[in-house]
Amino acid sequence: MNTKFLKHALILLFVSLLFAGSALWLTLPKEEHSLGGEPVFANTLHNLSHLGRLTIEKNGVTTNLQLEDNLWRVMEIGNYYAGYKQINNLFNTFKDARIYRRKNITTEDEKHFGLDENSLRITTSDQNGQILNSIQIGKAATDNLYHFSKIEGEKGIFLITGNFNIPDTAISWLQQPLLSIPSTDIRSLRIGNYTASCPNIIAPFTVKEKNEAPNTKRYIKTFGLIAAYDACRAADFDFSQYTTPKSLSISTFDGLIINLKIYNKADQEYWASLNFSTTPLPTTAVSDYIKSNAFLYEDWYFKLDTDVGRILYNAFLYNDKLNGTGKVST
Repeated sequence: MNTKFLKHALILLFVSLLFAGSALWLTLPKEEHSLGGEPVFANTLHNLSHLGRLTIEKNGVTTNLQLEDNLWRVMEIGNYYAGYKQINNLFNTFKDARIYRRKNITTEDEKHFGLDENSLRITTSDQNGQILNSIQIGKAATDNLYHFSKIEGEKGIFLITGNFNIPDTAISWLQQPLLSIPSTDIRSLRIGNYTASCPNIIAPFTVKEKNEAPNTKRYIKTFGLIAAYDACRAADFDFSQYTTPKSLSISTFDGLIINLKIYNKADQEYWASLNFSTTPLPTTAVSDYIKSNAFLYEDWYFKLDTDVGRILYNAFLYNDKLNGTGKVST
C-alpha cells in the first residue's frame, strides 16, 4: 500500500472522528458545574476594598448598612454606627461560606426548602451601587451542616456552608450596649443636689449631707446594661416635644465620669444623651477609652426602653426629692 496514501487516510479519519465527537458533545445534555468548594460570596471577597453597601432582608424587613468614613452605619436608624461585633461576624460569614454542591429542583420545591419571600437575603454592592453578590438563604439541611440557597446568576439550588445567624432588624445592628457599667466599678452617683459615694467596692454608698442610706441599688443595677432602641442626630432632635431633662452622673474607680441627660415625652417615650469626662487623675486606660469611643455619643440622642427611661428619669437619692405627684421634682 502507498505509505503517503495511508498517512492521508489516517489524518482524514482522525479529523472525521474529531468532528463527529464534537457534534455528539453539542447535542448531548450537559450537567452544570457544581461549583463545589468555591466561595459563595466570591465577588464580595474579591472587592473588599470597594464595598459600599450591605443589605439584609428577612421577613419583609430591610436593613441597609452603608460604609462612610471607613465605618459601617445603619441607614434606617439615622445613619448611626453599626456594631463592630455584628459587622465582624458578617464578614466572617462572607469568608467561611462555601458551596457544597448544586441541586437541580423545580421552582415548586423552593418553598419546601425555605426559599420564599420571607427568607434571608444578603446583597452586597460596591461604591458605585453595582451588585456584587445577592444570596438567598433558606432552611438548614437535616444534618444542620448546610443551608439551601439560591445564588443570583446561577441556576438551581445550592447546599452551602456557613453561619447565617445574622441580625434581621435594624436595631440589632446598632453599636450596643449604649451603657454597661458593672456595679463594682461605680464609685459615685450624682442625682440632683446629692452625690452618693463609696470608698471601695465593699463599702456602702453614703452622702455627706445625710445620715441615712441613699436610694442607689435600683439605679446602679440599671447601669449594668442600657440598650438603645433608636438614634437621632442632635440637629434632628425636637427638644420642644420633651420635658426638661433629668441629669445623672456616674463616676468609676478608674476615673471615668459618665454624664447622662434623660428626656421624657408624655411618660411614654424616653431618650438620653451621654458624654464623658474624667476625674483629676484618670487611668491611661480611661483616657484611651474616651479617645476611641467619644464619637459614638457626641451629638447623638438615643431612645431608651420605656421602663429603663422611667426609672432613670424619676431617679432620686432621698424621698424628700419627691413632689406631691410622686414624681421627682426638677
